Amino acid sequence: MKKLLPVLVLLLTSSLALGQGVNPNLNAGSTALLFTFDGFSTLRAGSFEGGVGAKYYLSPKMAVRGALLFANASEDIPVNPPAGQTGQDGEQSATQFGVSAALELHLSSKRASPYIGGGIGFSTTSTETKSPVIGASTNQVTVENDDVGEVVNGVTYLGGNTLSLFALAGVEFFLFNEVSLGAEYRLGIDKLSRADQKITSGNQTQTTKVGGGSNLGITNSGLLTLSVYF
Repeated sequence: MKKLLPVLVLLLTSSLALGQGVNPNLNAGSTALLFTFDGFSTLRAGSFEGGVGAKYYLSPKMAVRGALLFANASEDIPVNPPAGQTGQDGEQSATQFGVSAALELHLSSKRASPYIGGGIGFSTTSTETKSPVIGASTNQVTVENDDVGEVVNGVTYLGGNTLSLFALAGVEFFLFNEVSLGAEYRLGIDKLSRADQKITSGNQTQTTKVGGGSNLGITNSGLLTLSVYF
């Protein structure tokens, strides 16, 4: 992702230099591919808010959009057995799938177009940890959807389902007639329903119910979206 920021800066610089020629003409039926990244400071494409989607204009100032979201992470846990003994490495992993949809109401049809709107999103996350073991692999313990979450490659994942409802406000700035950058903040509520924790050792599995929760507030990182119209 570090390579993305210089490209965006180059696009912006080139667009400003050729600014007189930028005059987007959006009408009912205009369509764009969306590439969304989470957080202006880090641009972490692997985080949940990152995704690929599409936008369709119902009128020159009203558009609907949808996105598919996916993340998969894994990390080995080396066993390092003592000399003369064998062992099996462990592993941590997490997978996320999600979808989102939103309505945009644009306040202007100019090159810089502020907008407001609202949307809904749903995601499901699962985690798994296999412990490193020394000796027989039958001693390996597997934990699914750990109740304290799973930290994989520095990112914390919580097993369960999340439903999000949000209002949004942002601005779309056209670099060229067919390419724009959008910046957005959200105010909404997230409802998390945690998955049961399962610990398996040998032929025995222990299941523990984990409580859910909800959050209400303005997201602490903005969304940056690159739109390509065709």
